Amino acid sequence: MKFGYKFSNLLGTVYNKGNILFTPDGNTVISPVGNRLTVFDLVNHTSVTLPIQSKYNIRRLALSPNGQILITSDESGHTLIINLTRQVVLGEYKFFKTPKSIVFSPNGAIIAIAVLEKVFLFKTPIIQKQPNPLVRLSVFTHKSSVISMCWSADSLKLMIGCKNGTLLIRQGKSERVSYFQVKGSGIINCFFGNEESTIAYAITPTGLVSWDYKTNEEMEEEKQERIENGEEIVVDQEKLEVITENQKLYKGRWIFKGFKKFENYGVKCKVKTVCFHLKSKLLLVGFSTGQFILYEMPGFNQLYKLNISSHGISTSAINNTGEWLAFGCSELGQLLVWEWRSETYILKQQGHSYNMNTVAYSPDGQTIATGGEDGKVKIWNTTSGYCYITFTEHEGPVTAVKYSPVTSQNVVFSAGVDGTIRAFDLVRYRNFRTFVSPNKTQFSCLAVDPSGEIIAAGSLDSFEIYVWSVRTGRLTDILSGHQSPVCELAFDPINPFLASASWDKSCKIWNIFEDREIRESIQHTSDVLTCAYSQDGKKFIVSCLDGTIQIYETSTWGQIGLIDGKNDIMGGRGYKDEILAKNNSAGRAFTKIAFTPNGECIIAGGNSKYICIYHIDQQVLIKKYSTSSNLSLDGITLDINWKRVGEFGHLDAMEKDFDSDDDLHQQNKEYLTGTSKGDLSKRTTKKKQKTTSISVSPTGRAWAVSTTEGLLIYSLDDFLFFDPTDLSIDINPETILLELNSKNYLKSLIMSIKLNEKPIIEKVFESIPFNEIQLVCQEFPIYYLKNFIQFLSGYFEKNHHLEFQMKWVKLISIYHGKYIKTNSLSMITSLRNLQKTITQTYNDISKVCDDNIFSMEYFKTVLLKELKSEEETNKLSKKSQKYKKYLESKKNKEENQFSDDEETVYQNNKKNKNK
Repeated sequence: MKFGYKFSNLLGTVYNKGNILFTPDGNTVISPVGNRLTVFDLVNHTSVTLPIQSKYNIRRLALSPNGQILITSDESGHTLIINLTRQVVLGEYKFFKTPKSIVFSPNGAIIAIAVLEKVFLFKTPIIQKQPNPLVRLSVFTHKSSVISMCWSADSLKLMIGCKNGTLLIRQGKSERVSYFQVKGSGIINCFFGNEESTIAYAITPTGLVSWDYKTNEEMEEEKQERIENGEEIVVDQEKLEVITENQKLYKGRWIFKGFKKFENYGVKCKVKTVCFHLKSKLLLVGFSTGQFILYEMPGFNQLYKLNISSHGISTSAINNTGEWLAFGCSELGQLLVWEWRSETYILKQQGHSYNMNTVAYSPDGQTIATGGEDGKVKIWNTTSGYCYITFTEHEGPVTAVKYSPVTSQNVVFSAGVDGTIRAFDLVRYRNFRTFVSPNKTQFSCLAVDPSGEIIAAGSLDSFEIYVWSVRTGRLTDILSGHQSPVCELAFDPINPFLASASWDKSCKIWNIFEDREIRESIQHTSDVLTCAYSQDGKKFIVSCLDGTIQIYETSTWGQIGLIDGKNDIMGGRGYKDEILAKNNSAGRAFTKIAFTPNGECIIAGGNSKYICIYHIDQQVLIKKYSTSSNLSLDGITLDINWKRVGEFGHLDAMEKDFDSDDDLHQQNKEYLTGTSKGDLSKRTTKKKQKTTSISVSPTGRAWAVSTTEGLLIYSLDDFLFFDPTDLSIDINPETILLELNSKNYLKSLIMSIKLNEKPIIEKVFESIPFNEIQLVCQEFPIYYLKNFIQFLSGYFEKNHHLEFQMKWVKLISIYHGKYIKTNSLSMITSLRNLQKTITQTYNDISKVCDDNIFSMEYFKTVLLKELKSEEETNKLSKKSQKYKKYLESKKNKEENQFSDDEETVYQNNKKNKNK
């Protein structure tokens, strides 16, 4: 069993809070997920969570114009500078509060960061690790908190919008600062309206305010036009020629252009997010009703309007082409990418609205099923990280999901507290069968027998076990014997036994196929929390409330081991805990446990942030994983932060003042005296990090765990391998040819691929004998498979050794087809090129073969006709010859007869003469 598991991906959560970003190429969306970042590739349809964690939940993102430097800031003001290309942290910086806005200049040289009333200008860090990555250039202080900022296209002007409605445009230290004031409301966002930076926009809760920059010449022209039209104009020279302390004359000024109100503005419809796309002049406005409106500027023409979500839109973004619109909804955890011209979804992902309760791997390890408190069952693709189907038939929280062990059935079962067991067809995506009990009950666990024909579910309130037949849907048996809720069920993979664990300190083994009675009853000293069988059915483990894991041998049901893990699972101290974590007995037990496929180890987790891997035979802790370091969650640190403890208790336990910038004073108004309290179900306490379910992939190369943050996947890194060719042989053309002459075909081929010289690769490739191809393909390392397929796709186009090439393709597909299918997206270009070349070759050969077949058929018909004509002529000639012979014979006969007659006449005449 390998233990090089590393964090691979985070599923089940696509967006929490904060702003989302498009990369400069416009094909990727970066979304904050708790204290992590998830990158969604919209072209290849994949999602990857970066292996970087912030201290608290991330609230602000900014990306450099070249897409290399990513800056994140969390709730505490802790800022990370990340090299997005290499996914490493270059440095850290600490602000005293979360920045409201982080903006890179278009030339990528300066970063502007707004924190409360101050605006800091930093030099953009280089792509190297350094102790002080952010070098401060200057700082500006304002009278009110800064809400938004925007750079001009030439990176010379910086527009700053404040909370009190003040708008400023700064241009160098020695230049005059332009001030604007929006009376009666604050500013949500501000932008420059064109590349010349002569138009300024300010977005308020009610509408759009715009200003134009006019030079003295333009104002003189307007003055002359008005004079020609007969209008009287009073000109104030002091306003036209503003002179500063350095007696510098300015050539123009900003003039108020107008105010345009949003048409759907109202009491229940507030502006939540605004973004502007400079190239296409598009203004995107998102509202609290889930509706967005797309305007074309500067005419403020409405291009598009759509209600895209049932809750308010928290953030929005526009890609570089202006075609894709991205939206994030924090209340639903929803992320959407909409193409407004074709009116289609590019991306539509949503996690579970509440906690995730259960997780299960499919028999082939390609998909994962999850169930949550929101009553939904979701199916996730482990390769892409996307959820591709959601079942909403349950009317209550889902407590368990299980795949049918028979892969061909394509069925997933789910149990819920609504008293139903539902079977979902993964081919037609429908709920094709529902199992119910005679009495209304709540199901807590579920088990499916190895044949996929029998399912069993345990009850929370009636303490019974219900057994159904999958084929008929009928209830076949009700097993009674427990005196407390049944918390776990497990079928023996080999023998026809069912194990049940209950809080009554017992674990019972049932023979449901024969006598339907209790075969064994194992008593424990504390409540049983969970149980599990090994894959071979020879071992059985039980986890108890006292923190112990007991190991049994199924042949004799004797205990062969005991693991005391209460110190290993010990979590952190909650903000409401009055005693230290090491003295707190609550939560120091394993609630979920799973065997590895080889049966040598177990993976266990509980109500803490730790996941432990134990060896069964040696009964020792092999590895310990921490699922999160997010301090926004409860129970992460071993002790509480005493700085947050005041006279009246911990600050996290008190009702906080809402940030008025989020809802524009709406939440504050709901909490005024005499008004409604709003949504009473809204969470005001910190979530606690815990493990709710564990599932191991049948291949053993990955395992998934559902936690408070989402679904974490840990997998083996395929790039960690030992390659002897890197150590023993110098890779150059001479050594490659030497290995080839020594008939080390595989090693010479790998060395040539690593050298990456096409003539050498082609020479080695063509020198491999035809009967050695199968052995080379069978032992070919998967690390070089991508490069080899890329070589095959190019070689196939230029060369025409058809049988030789097709044998390579066939054997590579046979021996490494599963790996190619799993990692098809990483080599999709080479695979498509190879498929295209093979298809083109097939079509060409098919055409030639068809032409040859038609030609042969034509020649055959022509030959047959000629043969028939020859036969007919031969027959005619034979007949004519026979007829000629007949005539000749007849003539001869006639001549002979005539001669005979003449002879007789002559003789008679002679006789008569003699007479």
